[in-house]
Amino acid sequence: MALMALSVLLSIATLGVWLGNLEANPTAAWLVFTLGFALSAAAAIVGIWNIMAFFRDKEE
Repeated sequence: MALMALSVLLSIATLGVWLGNLEANPTAAWLVFTLGFALSAAAAIVGIWNIMAFFRDKEE
């Protein structure tokens, strides 16, 4: 559950940094966006995987 919360916070922070740098330095802004999106997606996937594993273990 903590990883999913981290994913949401990371995506909000990424959007903030991306919007702040978009006019001043577009290349760096898109690099931050890509890296932030990849990290948030990875955190969300791992978080969902952990939740699924929790319920799968509970069934056994």
